[in-house]
Amino acid sequence: MKSGYHPAGQMKKITGTDIARAAGCSQASVSKVMNDDPHVSEFLRRKVLEQARRLNYQTRGGGNLHQVALILPSPWRFRLDGYVAALLNAMIYVLHHRNIRMEIVLEDHLNMLLPHVFDGGISISWEPGLTTEWFEHFELPLVRINTNPALAGKRNLLAYVNMDSGKSMCILLDKLYSLDHHRIILLAPDPQEIEERRARCQGFYSYLHSKRILQPEKRCIFGMRDNSMEQNLLLLKQAVSEGATALIAVDEGAARDALALIEKLHLNIPGRISVVSWEQKDVLPYYNPPISGMVVDYTQLSTAAVDLLAALCRGESVSDVYFPFRLIERESIAPAYRKKRRGQMPQRILDLLANGPDTRAHLASALGMKPYSGHFSRIILELLNSKQIVYGQKAPAGRTRLLQRATGV
Repeated sequence: MKSGYHPAGQMKKITGTDIARAAGCSQASVSKVMNDDPHVSEFLRRKVLEQARRLNYQTRGGGNLHQVALILPSPWRFRLDGYVAALLNAMIYVLHHRNIRMEIVLEDHLNMLLPHVFDGGISISWEPGLTTEWFEHFELPLVRINTNPALAGKRNLLAYVNMDSGKSMCILLDKLYSLDHHRIILLAPDPQEIEERRARCQGFYSYLHSKRILQPEKRCIFGMRDNSMEQNLLLLKQAVSEGATALIAVDEGAARDALALIEKLHLNIPGRISVVSWEQKDVLPYYNPPISGMVVDYTQLSTAAVDLLAALCRGESVSDVYFPFRLIERESIAPAYRKKRRGQMPQRILDLLANGPDTRAHLASALGMKPYSGHFSRIILELLNSKQIVYGQKAPAGRTRLLQRATGV
């Protein structure tokens, strides 16, 4: 069934008079239907719209948007506090400020749009088959948001506005490499078949290949939701023991799982390991420490979709639009951890004691260590046993004995 889009190059422009003649009514009645007059009978409305679609009538002049169909996924596909809700909120904001009315419909109820007059559609649904179903019902422009063109197909009157996960992963990895992180682990608890995760994984692989890392999949931990906590702990512990200094979570669920594992392994963020995650629900800022996130600018996405739809309605040739995610740096990333080499710490202690006797607590504080940690205690004991340092007199305040360099050291 055809609807009211008049393609560029049509020889004869269809007018309201043509529609009135075909529908057997007055031109005034056609005008009322096209302007959604509530006093028009349902029978007349359907009859006029049927003839308008049959004649491929352009409902609006000049390509200005007056009313659009806003297509949502079926409710079981999304949560009300997630991506769809955030994008819907931004889309309503943009349409309202442009004085564009909307008809909101679910992806499997497109037939509910048949009695209505509108200029085109914007789809928040990512269902690939929606493209075919739309053009079976209407010959109107359609803009799809965050849908893979390779799966949903290319047609005239169709355009895409997508987030570029591959480019975004490159931006993120450039940032981590600039902080001297060279062993980075990707965490993906859910299967790779999920479209948005797959694009992020492919971006990760491509970047590591550009760094001459031949088996990037060995820098990934997949299927964490199917593993036991003990299995995931072993996987992450092994990655850290092999030199991992940063983790990238493909979504907030992966970030939550990663933080639970990091806590059990007693790893400091960001001192020992940096963490970045893709962000959707504005949760990451409330962790301790706040987690750096790759975020969507929903208003930018919505504005681009409306602009693209308006261009299609004007008969213009358009190109698909891609935006990178934006990195919001918080407290969870820092320069890469570097293990202190044995042999440096004893010399630093001796250098500190060259200025005179000092307490164990003051020495540890100057070195950024705890005075009775195992590592610090072992070094002090080694220096005592090798007679490079000795205990001297008691500290002026208290019973703590001072450490000092041995004579001749």
